[in-house]
Amino acid sequence: MNSQACYISEIVPQEWVVAQQSIKSGGLTISHQMEEPSDLVIPALSEHVLSVTLSDFNTQQFTQIGKQSYSGPLPAGGFWLAPANDMPSRWRWESVDETMMFTIDPLYLQTFAMENGYATSEHLELKHIAFGKDPQIEMLAKQYHTEMQQGSLGGRLYSEALGNLFLLNLLRNYCHQRPKFRQYVKGLGDKRLKRVLAYIDQHLAENIGLQKLATVAGLSQCHFSEMFKQSLGVPPYRYVLLQRIERAKRYLRQSNRPINDVALSCGFADQSHLTKHFRKSVGMTPRAFRES
Repeated sequence: MNSQACYISEIVPQEWVVAQQSIKSGGLTISHQMEEPSDLVIPALSEHVLSVTLSDFNTQQFTQIGKQSYSGPLPAGGFWLAPANDMPSRWRWESVDETMMFTIDPLYLQTFAMENGYATSEHLELKHIAFGKDPQIEMLAKQYHTEMQQGSLGGRLYSEALGNLFLLNLLRNYCHQRPKFRQYVKGLGDKRLKRVLAYIDQHLAENIGLQKLATVAGLSQCHFSEMFKQSLGVPPYRYVLLQRIERAKRYLRQSNRPINDVALSCGFADQSHLTKHFRKSVGMTPRAFRES
């Protein structure tokens, strides 16, 4: 890596960052940004960076990433990808652009790939993309944007699941090497499933992480998520949410505990967090359910 290589956070003014979320100790960082008109030049990057535009009707823009370049408006859903390497990058834009920026530590991506059966021992090399459109990337950017606006309403498991989908899409479609992943055709199996479900039941009031559930099962995160869904028909974050709602229903029926206490004992951040999910799932508020 060039000695001049830098981190995107050293270049982007902090006042542009509206909200930020990190996954796996900063291995993947997602930022919601409002970027003022500017001209940024980076000699080399120490991390992979992918930026998705949320705002529409953006004015003239110039993007240069390595030997790739693009000049013109950047519509909503458009993205650029700058890999970590010794090649310079430059961006120049004339409007206030709203974006979702994904920053990936190269070692974390390499480890993630190996854990999920990426069939190569070579160093991963991502493509330089000055302008691209990808429905999957656009959808994930919008989902993260919604999560941040709602104060991470979906919770840790949901954010980690989105992050895994993002990284898998990056590996499958934007690597110079053609990846070959292991194919999983069976569920967790009775013993593993019972072990995982018992752990969820015992720790439902805690902030359960996807990595911990995968460790309990003895699998990688993506391998675990896929096999869990094959076993129960829903992803882990959805199952945990449904279990929390069911437990809340029991507590509301069987006790007079304050609703905020019920929320906390079932793993929700607070009463408002419980109410939003409860109303969506049950069709009424926890208070109305208790009184019905």
